This record gives sequence, C-alpha cells and structure tokens, in this order.
Amino acid sequence: MTKNPYAATGEQDTAAAAQRLTELPTLEATEAHAHRVAEELGAYITSLAPELQWERTRTRSQSSCTSPYDQTNGKEVKLQNFMAPGLIPDHVWPQALQRARELSAELGATEVETFHDEPGNRDIRFYSKEGTALTLLSGTNTVIGMNTGCRLPEADANSTPPPPTP
Repeated sequence: MTKNPYAATGEQDTAAAAQRLTELPTLEATEAHAHRVAEELGAYITSLAPELQWERTRTRSQSSCTSPYDQTNGKEVKLQNFMAPGLIPDHVWPQALQRARELSAELGATEVETFHDEPGNRDIRFYSKEGTALTLLSGTNTVIGMNTGCRLPEADANSTPPPPTP
C-alpha cells in the first residue's frame, strides 16, 4: 500500500523536521535574502540584455509548509515574481543560467530541475529539500520566481520551547 499523501506527518518525522528548521535562517531573513538574490539576478541579466526591464508581478503569499514540515510552526513565502517582457537571448543564456546557479546556491537551493531548455523556451528551477527555490523562465517573457521554502518565523525561532510535560 502507498502512504496517504494527505496524512499528517508523524511525531518522529515532525521532530526531525522541527529540529532541521532550527538550523536554518528565519523566514524573514530568508525572504530578505531571496529578494536580494532576485534583484541581483535581474540586474545581471539586464547587464547582458539591456532590453530586459523588470517589474514585479503577482502578489506575495505566505502559507504553511508541506510534509514533513506540516506539523511544525514553519511557514513559507512565495515572493512577487520579477518579470521582463521578452526573452533572454540564446547567446547570453549560459551566463544567466550560471549566475542563477551561483545565487540560488547562496540560499541552499543546489538541486536542479529542467522543465524546458531549448531556444526560446527555457524553464529551470534550482531548489532545496526544504522547498527553497529559484525559478528562471524565459519565453515570451522572462520571469524570476522565488520561494523561501519552509522556515521558522522570527517569533518562533527566538522563543524558548516549553518544557516537556511529565
């Protein structure tokens, strides 16, 4: 039988996930860093392709985390997208992709998932197991998407956990 994907994470896995969250930067710190990464990547791409001018699209959203963090106090934020009309020219795509790889690694997003990678249609995502992600899309428009992944909000990260009940 397969595990129910809608079932809540068990106590042991939740404890391990909660411990992992204490080892990571806070939600607020990660969001600020992700915002800087998106701006820096956008500026770098514009230095290679000056015709690409960025604007913010989509609303910032915050949500609870998915398994195995679903029973923790962790939250995640999807930042507003950076969007520029037009695509990254093929001759500068390798440099843009390399810079995206370097900047996403600063956030711990070192795994790579390629959805499309052909001229005029690129969709690459760098991610971590906690859900931190930088997505770079280049087609009709170029989009930089950022997700903090699961992190503890500052208030939870700085609070002392209650003592265990006897």
